[in-house]
Amino acid sequence: MTGTPQIQERSEADTAIDWYQAAPGSWLPQTILDGAPLERIRLPDSKNRVRTQIYYDKLLEVCQRKTQAPVVAQLLTNMRPQALPWLRRLQNSGVATVYSVSQFPTWHQKPAKRIFRRRGYRQVYNAFDALVTNSEAIELFLRNIGVTTRIEYIPNGVNLQRFHPIRSQQERQARQTLREGFGIPAQHKVIAVVGAIMPRKGPDIVLQAWRRILPHFPDTHVLFVGPRADTHDPKLKKFGAEVAALVASSGATNQVHFAGIVNDVENYLRAADIFILASNREGTPNSVLEAMATGLPCLVTPYLGISAGIGQAGEHYQLVERNDEAIAAALIGLLKNASQGSVLGNTGQRFVVANLDQKLSLDRYAALYEELAAAAAERR
Repeated sequence: MTGTPQIQERSEADTAIDWYQAAPGSWLPQTILDGAPLERIRLPDSKNRVRTQIYYDKLLEVCQRKTQAPVVAQLLTNMRPQALPWLRRLQNSGVATVYSVSQFPTWHQKPAKRIFRRRGYRQVYNAFDALVTNSEAIELFLRNIGVTTRIEYIPNGVNLQRFHPIRSQQERQARQTLREGFGIPAQHKVIAVVGAIMPRKGPDIVLQAWRRILPHFPDTHVLFVGPRADTHDPKLKKFGAEVAALVASSGATNQVHFAGIVNDVENYLRAADIFILASNREGTPNSVLEAMATGLPCLVTPYLGISAGIGQAGEHYQLVERNDEAIAAALIGLLKNASQGSVLGNTGQRFVVANLDQKLSLDRYAALYEELAAAAAERR
């Protein structure tokens, strides 16, 4: 959401504390992201009707302001058919609406829900002025369920000014300082995972794979970068206990690190040696593209929504079955053969630079916004 003046620069630690301590539905202090003012609302951790109502009520509040109100609203949250009345109220306020379908809906994976929900989702998708997706596979899925509204395929872009291999002594020092902060010796290897700690992202599978390789490579560490959904979402209490048990019983608890929410992911990636995405449902995950941009060899498990947007398997990244045994075997291969990892990292990095510069994606978004805003102005 766009905001009003009195913007504050805030540390990531402050942001995390504010979020988890604030009451659901309350406004959080304004912040900025890449120079753009943002307003934040504390949403309930569980996805339900209350969360939907809070989100859209607050969105309408922002969009109906007399000054500095937006003319285009791009929604990124999980869309539900129950949101249709709020969507129509937005459009009646003269706001053009765009929805980013960045991953396969969860209901599509469950046959019973697929039968009953397909019509509702098709209806709400068709109510938008446009849909944007970062995956050709998702675009095909939308057409197959009967979506007829405009769909723009815009691949995710990477900020190449931030995400790149180490280029300077300052970045080399940042790598060393970050690793020392976690107690990671210079000669040890670090496996990075970026994303929320939740079942869909597969942190438990990564930990199981890491435990398999420990007898062969006892100096390997796992670095998780992302929010601890497993300790804050009541629905994930059991899963969080399973993750904690895997770490506690590994015999190397000091080699698993949870960084939490950070605002300099690029430094954490440059502090790592291998990247893993073990998710089961995505679109075009930026975490993989950013890891590739930093030159890390990437292991990716097959996920619902995978497409050519992340490159060619076997050339730009290594595709591995989503189980601990297969991931462990792939990790051993990379750890044994440094040149293999170097080649994979280099080809992946060149692919992102050549095809996924964020500036190109932003240009396409800007053109779409201008067109939709002009149409919305005519409606008003």
